[in-house]
This record gives sequence, structure tokens and C-alpha cells, in this order.
Amino acid sequence: MNKVKIGVVGVGYLGQHHVRIFSEIPKVEIVGIADLNLQRAKEIASIYNIPFVTSDYRDLLDRVDAVSIVTPTNTHFQIAKDFLLRGIHTFIEKPVTQTLKEAETLLEIASGKNLILQVGHIERFNPAVQELKRYINDPFYMEIKRSGPFDGRITDVGVVMDLMIHDLDILFYVLGKGRKILDIKGYGYSFYTSYEDFANVELVFEGNLLVNLIASRVTPKKIRRLDIYEKNGDLISIDYMEQSISIIHGNRKQVETSIETPVLEKEEPLRLELEHFVNCILEGSDPEVTLEDGKLALALATEILKELRIFDIKKDT
Repeated sequence: MNKVKIGVVGVGYLGQHHVRIFSEIPKVEIVGIADLNLQRAKEIASIYNIPFVTSDYRDLLDRVDAVSIVTPTNTHFQIAKDFLLRGIHTFIEKPVTQTLKEAETLLEIASGKNLILQVGHIERFNPAVQELKRYINDPFYMEIKRSGPFDGRITDVGVVMDLMIHDLDILFYVLGKGRKILDIKGYGYSFYTSYEDFANVELVFEGNLLVNLIASRVTPKKIRRLDIYEKNGDLISIDYMEQSISIIHGNRKQVETSIETPVLEKEEPLRLELEHFVNCILEGSDPEVTLEDGKLALALATEILKELRIFDIKKDT
């Protein structure tokens, strides 16, 4: 395989960037794009000289080696199923599916087909997250904030599935997939949609680790931050947007501290993620974020939503 023939399904706000990046990867040939909004698809195709445009993703089935699915969550399962059944390598944006049963079905379809099936948990490719693995040791408390203003783009899911799921994936990545969760509590507020637009969740992991997560799409300022408090007194802080990490080395019994700030080369995480997908196809290697990983984050998000008590602010104002 000299070049991977790729199609992109969904060329909205995020999908257009998939097209842009794939068009810049020498090992890729974009053979077509699909979007229900055919005019939008034609506009994107004209920018990147893509030869085939359709409003029906099924028209790509006989044309591609691989596909990138960047559509609303409730469409992921059927689209991915159709491509996997044809033996096509598949990238699915997060959350992987709406339900665990759907994710399990995709796993069954892909099993034994020697296909690359990657889920779009983009923060795994943030240089600061990659660096974090070197420093996290034995935390007792973690605080995670992922917030920003409401832009109206995502209205088919709440912030747990849209935003917080990134951080759930990172928790499993840095703490290990087998770390048991002992308790879940949470509150949400609905402002603009029928789902939670703000959520505050508390998780208790075995080993007395407390994790507090805030996800919001009603906050004026965009924040993407992770703070980790270690039992030895260290404080590890990540700014996802700045792609920076700092480690304040301290001692609980002393005032004196030292600060370590590793110098990281800034990258576009989406580019790293999609290049990784292509390389996995060409090399036959396992992706960094598998469907099993996506299913794990989805399972925890599902449990959180079961425990989330939601207040409807629209009715109170």
C-alpha cells in the first residue's frame, strides 16, 4: 500500500480539520468526503481538491481503505458498522458510540479482521499528557476543569459525554485501567439544552484517591486544566491549551519548594492523532486509543450520568 485511500464522513466544524490534516499527510490520498449538507461538502472539497463528494456515506464504501467518522454521536454506530463490515480501517470521534452495547457490537465485528479501529480521544496526543506519565506517582487528589462558552455546536449530548469524557480517558491512561472506582457523586445544570450543560462530579478510587471533575459549556473563559496532588507533597499541573506541565516539588512539613517546568515542543494534537492512525494502518500496529479504551471511558461516563442529579435552570429563571 503506497498511499492510504481515506474518506471523511462529516465535514462540519471538526471534520473540516480532519480533511485539512489528511490532505497534508504525504501517505494519504483523500478520495472522497460525505456530508448530509452536500453544499458544505462541495465547499470543503473545492478547497482541498477532493474528487468525490456525496451526501450518502455509503457511496464511499467501495472507494476507501480507511474512513474518519466525524458526525453526531447518535450516527457513529451505524456508519462505523457499515465500514467495518466491508473491512475498512475506521477512526471514530469520541464518544465512540451512544451505548456500551453498540461499542461491544463494533468490537465483535472488527474482531479477527485485522483492522485498525481508533477512537478520537485527542488529549492522549497532547505533549503535556505524554510528559505526565514521567511524573505522576501516588496522588491522593486530582482536580480537573474543562470549560468554555456555549457555542451551540453540540446539542445531542451533555457535557459529560462531550467534554468530561476526555478526562475520564486520561484518568484511565495515567492511573491504569484496573483502578477500581468506589463511589460516584455528581450534580448538573441544564441551561441551554435538554442535557447537562454544567457538571460537577466526584469520583473516589481505591487507595483513597479523590477526583473532582468540572465540565462546563456555560463558562465565559475557556479552561482546560489538570492539577494532581501527590502524597509526597508535589503538585503537578497541566494546562492542556498551553501544552505545558509544571511540577512543584514540596514537602508537606516544609515551606520551601522547587519548581520544575519541562520544555515541551508544541504540536497540534489532532495532527498527531490522525498521523498515528495512518501509521498504524501502514505498519499494522495497534493504535494508542483502541475501541476498548473508548468503551472504558464511555462506560464510566454512562455510570456518571446515572448518578448525576440535574437541575433545570431554564425553569428557574
